[in-house]
Amino acid sequence: MDWLGLLIAINDVLTASIGATAFALQLYLFFYNRKSRVARGFNGLLVCVILVYLTDLLLRGNQNPYLMEQLLRWQWLGIAFTPTLYLEFTRAIQLSVRQERFPRWPRLLGLVISGIVTILALTTNLVVYDGELSAGAYYLRPGPLFYPFAILFALTTLWGLRETLRARDRCHTRAARRRMTYLSIGFLAPALGVFPYLLIIGWPSRLPDTLLWILLIIGNLAIAGMMFLMAYSIAFIGALTPDRVVKHRLVRFLLRGPIAALLALVAFGVGLTIERSLYLGRYTLSLVAVAVTVILSQLVVELGKPLLDLMLYREGREEVERVQELSQRLLTTADLRQFLENILAAICELLQSVGGFIAVLENGQLHREIWCGLHVSSEEVAEFPLPDQVQTHEQDGILLWNDYWILPIHDKSGEVLLGLVGLRDPQARLPLHETRLTLLQQLLVQAGAALDDRRLQQIVFQVFSPLLSELEDIQRRRGLLHYNGATMATFSPVNVDDMPQWIHDALSHYWGGPRLTENPMLEFKVVQQAAAAHDGSPIKGLRAVLTEAIEQLRPDGERKLTAPEWLLYNILEMKFIRGHKVREVAMRLALSESDFYRKQRVAIENLATIIAEMESSARESGTPPTTASREQPETQ
Repeated sequence: MDWLGLLIAINDVLTASIGATAFALQLYLFFYNRKSRVARGFNGLLVCVILVYLTDLLLRGNQNPYLMEQLLRWQWLGIAFTPTLYLEFTRAIQLSVRQERFPRWPRLLGLVISGIVTILALTTNLVVYDGELSAGAYYLRPGPLFYPFAILFALTTLWGLRETLRARDRCHTRAARRRMTYLSIGFLAPALGVFPYLLIIGWPSRLPDTLLWILLIIGNLAIAGMMFLMAYSIAFIGALTPDRVVKHRLVRFLLRGPIAALLALVAFGVGLTIERSLYLGRYTLSLVAVAVTVILSQLVVELGKPLLDLMLYREGREEVERVQELSQRLLTTADLRQFLENILAAICELLQSVGGFIAVLENGQLHREIWCGLHVSSEEVAEFPLPDQVQTHEQDGILLWNDYWILPIHDKSGEVLLGLVGLRDPQARLPLHETRLTLLQQLLVQAGAALDDRRLQQIVFQVFSPLLSELEDIQRRRGLLHYNGATMATFSPVNVDDMPQWIHDALSHYWGGPRLTENPMLEFKVVQQAAAAHDGSPIKGLRAVLTEAIEQLRPDGERKLTAPEWLLYNILEMKFIRGHKVREVAMRLALSESDFYRKQRVAIENLATIIAEMESSARESGTPPTTASREQPETQ
């Protein structure tokens, strides 16, 4: 057996796997942790790892010495910038974990030095020169500036490791200390992966060639493990999701990505070996092996999900299972529409109707949900009478009105009316046959159960929605309290994404109502400050804040109804403060109703920005910003 060839092949697989793993980890951190300084710093190091390992792959099987030397010189693009990126990575750890400032000049100096080293390596022999082939490995020889760079490389890496260990000592919880320990263990992985060791002493001819490749394989395995540890620990820093979610997401990503790629590469190599042994055509077996491995790996991950959940969710497993089951059984609007369409089609078929509709009762008004066979506008549905308003013939629970049969839909108790089914000119005769009547009642019960479940589900969502911003704030506090408790006061519960809806609700009940008295903005510090100036009433405080924010939208000068710069202010002041109807306000402002609603949405979004600034200012200095400090918002 050609042991040297086998070891080289194994090392090639590991090299490709590490490059693929670095790329996969970079994608993961970019999509899930790109707001984290530490993750961005680590991504820079991963770029260097990818460049070096990609070059190593391109060197395999290459017989052109000139091309090999040029590839090795271009490899220095990743090698030369590694110390600088280690500085940036260490700086990110200091800022995120230890809350210590790091001067900018070392980073700028590092970029300049790395750029100079890269240019010298590409164009001169001062850093590296003349390639050499030894023990099956091709490497360059060290130039006079290589050793100073190697010393700088080592000092920068060791200094970063020392700072990381110091950051670990500052952690306040066992979980944070454990993750920072993982980060410290894996800290040297990028440096070990990119540094060209063979430039220092080459490979002694008296040592067997196989020993070099054994050491390379062991080193690559260690580097891969250390990179996993680094990525695992970094994934938790700055994450706004619970630890169990981060852990589960990362493990599943690694199983479906890098590990699946590694298995596919191994299968490809084994397939090539068997092809040569059996004298088969090239790629006849290896490609099949890759396809089978990819499919089986994904199937194993999916089937092994219960076991994976058991290992990852050791605490609170029952709660997690309940949440997962709830998410799978939620009835979305699309689910309900599809279900009701099937129910309506079955009723039309059962009663031989040319078409019909299902209307949902909300706030005493009928709203068209779906129709079948004929188009019924929302205005026509709104004119339909409710069952207690129909004074015509009723039989088998069916109300006859004009050309329609009206079938009430009740909740599970049979007491609350949820909606109705309207059928146009059914061909079935009353009284209905017992079998047909039984089927009709079953279909109506199913429709009622679906509408009732959605109604209860919407109530749950209304109760749960105000908690989302608080839960996000708790996660952010929890994430930083792992590392530095002093930063816990830097967050506020202001959620700009939710504020437009809160503001619209408060303005809709500006002069009184549950949307004002139960509004989440009552907890804002700026509202509490305003309440202190209005007899301690939070309702008056919120109304005062809304009024102040609207006034900040008011342009200078004389008021004009149709001037573009006055549009947003006029909409809010006339509709919500004065209480005029939409049609009246739209006519006075020379707008169509659809355009009015678009401008109203823009006005409320501008109002949300203003109130968010007022809240931030109130938390920082205790006083909201003044009108003069703001520029006029855009009206588009």
